[in-house]
Amino acid sequence: MSNLNDTNWWTRFKNALTGGNSRLDKGESAEPFTGDSTASGNAVNTQSALKLATVWACVRLRSETIASLPFHLRDKDKTMAVDHPLYRILHEQPNADMTASEFWEAMVASQELDGNGYAEIVRNSQNEVIALEFLDPEEMTVSRSKNGAIDYTYKKGTFKEIVFNEADILHLKGFSLDGLVGLSPIKYQAQVMGAQIDANNAANQEFRNNLKAGGFLKTGDRILNDEQRKALRTNLAMFGKAENAGKWMVLEAGMEPASAASIRMNPQDAQLLESRFFGVEEICRTFKTPPQLIYHLDKSSSWASSLEQMNLGYLTYGLRPTLVRIEQMVSRKLLTIEERKRYTPKFSVEGLLRADSAGRANFYNTLLQNGVMTRNEVRELEDLPRYQGADQLTVQLNLTPIDQLGKTDEQI
Repeated sequence: MSNLNDTNWWTRFKNALTGGNSRLDKGESAEPFTGDSTASGNAVNTQSALKLATVWACVRLRSETIASLPFHLRDKDKTMAVDHPLYRILHEQPNADMTASEFWEAMVASQELDGNGYAEIVRNSQNEVIALEFLDPEEMTVSRSKNGAIDYTYKKGTFKEIVFNEADILHLKGFSLDGLVGLSPIKYQAQVMGAQIDANNAANQEFRNNLKAGGFLKTGDRILNDEQRKALRTNLAMFGKAENAGKWMVLEAGMEPASAASIRMNPQDAQLLESRFFGVEEICRTFKTPPQLIYHLDKSSSWASSLEQMNLGYLTYGLRPTLVRIEQMVSRKLLTIEERKRYTPKFSVEGLLRADSAGRANFYNTLLQNGVMTRNEVRELEDLPRYQGADQLTVQLNLTPIDQLGKTDEQI
């Protein structure tokens, strides 16, 4: 029978009532994820998950990488629409308190941890977007009326609630089953993260005890009285302290350990090291992050033979879905129907592939020789100033038919 005083039991009960749905059906609400409890009794929430080094590294890598990518608003000619008011908000400063990098880092981190990132869309009297204010995802409840309209209820402080309609909220959703609310990775992988917490706690306990395990002592045929037992326990407690590691204990009156193996525990026997490594890989799968990118290098093999290939794979399978989701969300929520025909929000991902200078040079050279890019376009990608007269598309003329070699233009 469950103990009603157990806070973890109440957490499981609450989540069963409010957080069990993976879809936002009509007439229902999606409560924010505030925590779950594992079978071992560990409470897993955003704060406890971030105390795991792997979760911290994965979320930080993904959010900081995306936030570091230049986010531009381009017109139909693929040039930057610097005169559009939205360009400054996306690329430089979304609100008075944050830079663009800080804002997108917070939005992506919220999406990675809670499954959803929210920002209030602030407009002026002409209905133009003038700011994006970040909102705490743990205070947001998404509701869907019976006719399908979506509202956002934000708890601001202890007693105050603000209700936004859908047009006033920039909603970045994670992996979703209905396209309306994202699923929290921490909620659905609570058992994986809880097991890692258990492994870390067990390892800490073993090191606290200096890898010493409890055991038994044989006294032969002798029976100790109460005073002798108390003195023996006191001596054993002193011997078990970490500062007494490596020291010898004297066993008197014929006492001997029941087993020599019980004096010191072998970490491999407890499989703590292996379970912790396995937990790292499981969490990396959750956040679509290669273990090598968070410096988990215990395996000699790798699916990529170079940093450039690893970056390309991470960009394609790990980051691109989120980048596309942000671009389409911004286009839908921050641009009018007419503006969507003229402007496109776009992340510049070329910076992720700059580690290999030789490969980058070959890439540019191929585009220049085949008339795909101008030299000024290449210089812009390399963050170099434009050069006068370098706006023409050029092609190589070396591919001449063999029977035309040595002839002048008049002879051909």
